[in-house]
Amino acid sequence: MTEKILTVSQVNTYIKSILETDGNIKYIFVSGEIYDFRGPYKSGHVYFTLKDSQSQIDAVMFSGYFNALRFVPENGMRVIVAAGVKVYEAKGQYQLNVRSMQPDGVGSLAVAYEQLKRRLTAQGVFDERRKRPIPVLPRRIGVITSPTGAVIEDIKNVVSRRCPLTEIRLFPALVQGEGSAEQLAKGVRVFNEMKDVDVIIIGRGGGSFEELNSFNNENLIWAIYDSSIPIISAVGHETDFTLCDFAADLRAPTPSAAAELAVPDRAEMMKNMDALLSRIRSLIKNKMHVAFQDIDRLKDSLEALHPGRYIENELLSLELLETRINSAAQSRLTLEHAYITAMANSVNALSPISLLQKGYCAASKDGKGVVSVTALNKGDNVKIRFADGSADCTVNKIVKIGG
Repeated sequence: MTEKILTVSQVNTYIKSILETDGNIKYIFVSGEIYDFRGPYKSGHVYFTLKDSQSQIDAVMFSGYFNALRFVPENGMRVIVAAGVKVYEAKGQYQLNVRSMQPDGVGSLAVAYEQLKRRLTAQGVFDERRKRPIPVLPRRIGVITSPTGAVIEDIKNVVSRRCPLTEIRLFPALVQGEGSAEQLAKGVRVFNEMKDVDVIIIGRGGGSFEELNSFNNENLIWAIYDSSIPIISAVGHETDFTLCDFAADLRAPTPSAAAELAVPDRAEMMKNMDALLSRIRSLIKNKMHVAFQDIDRLKDSLEALHPGRYIENELLSLELLETRINSAAQSRLTLEHAYITAMANSVNALSPISLLQKGYCAASKDGKGVVSVTALNKGDNVKIRFADGSADCTVNKIVKIGG
C-alpha cells in the first residue's frame, strides 16, 4: 500500500477546513489573561495573547471591533472574548479572531471609568490646586441639565428662596443616552463664550452607573477643565461619583445642595450683615477715640512748637543776653575808666606843665629847648617858660656848675 504524500500547504489547508467549519468553535467565548498586547497599529488592528495557567493562544482584533470597545485592554487584564477560530495557512498557525471583549468580573464601563480617571489624574486634570473659588453672591447662575426633569425645578426653588435676586440661565441638554455627553460639553462651552453667568451648575438626578456615564465622558471633562467660569457638579445622589465631580471646582451631593452652595441664604446674609455693621461701628468708635487722643497729643505738640512760643522764648533769651551784655559793657567801661584815670595821672605826673607848676621853668632859644648852658652865649635872647606864662630875657652872664 502506497502512502499518499502531502505538501505543507495541503496539510495547513486541510487543518483550516476542519477548524473553520467546526460548529463547536466557529463562534465561542473564551476567558483568559491578556499577555503581550500590541497595537493599535496604523491599520487600527491589535494583537495579543490569551493565556491561563497551562496554555496560551494568539488573538487578533480588527480595528472595527477594537474601536467599539468602551475600555482599553491592558496586559494582565482578565477578559472574556467572543471570537471565531481562524487559521493562518502561511505559517500553519491558528488564532482567535476577536469580535467583542469585556472584563471578566467587572463591567467594561467600570474599567473604562478607572482607566480614564487614572490617565486624567496623571495629567493634573483633577488637581485641587487649580480649582477656583465659587463667587459669594452670583448675579446669574448657568444650569446645564434636562429642561423637563426635577433638577431644574429644585435649583429654581432653592435659589428663589435663598437669594431671589439671582437669575438662572438654563442650557437644556440630554443627561443620558446617545449624544448627551456632547450636549453637556457644548453647554459648558456656550456659557464660557457668552460670559454672562458667574457660576455653572451641571448635573442630573440619580441613576445607575450606566445612566450616569455621560458625565464620565473625556470631552466633557476637558470642557470643564478649560472653563474660565467656576463649575459645581451635582450628578446623582450623595453616593454617586463621576469624573465630572472630580474635574469641577466644587462637588455637591445633590442638585439642591448645589443650589445652596451657589447662593447665600438671604436671612443668614442679613444676620451676618447686621453683625458686620455692629462690628464696623465698634471699630469706627474705637478708631475715633484713638484719633481724638492723637489729636490732643498733636495739639499739645503744636502748641509747644508754635512760632509765637518760639519767638517769645527767643525774645526772653535776647533780653537776658542784652542784660548780660550791658552788665559786661558797664563793667568793662568802669575798668577802662579806672585804667585811663591811672594812666592820665601817670602822664600828668611826668608832664612838663606839672613840673612848671612846682616852680621849675623851661628855656628855649630860637624855638629850640635849651638843656645846657653850653648852648648859650652872652647876649643871646632866651625865652623862659613858666607855669602861668613866659618872659623874653637876655643872657648877661653864664655860670657853669662844677666848673
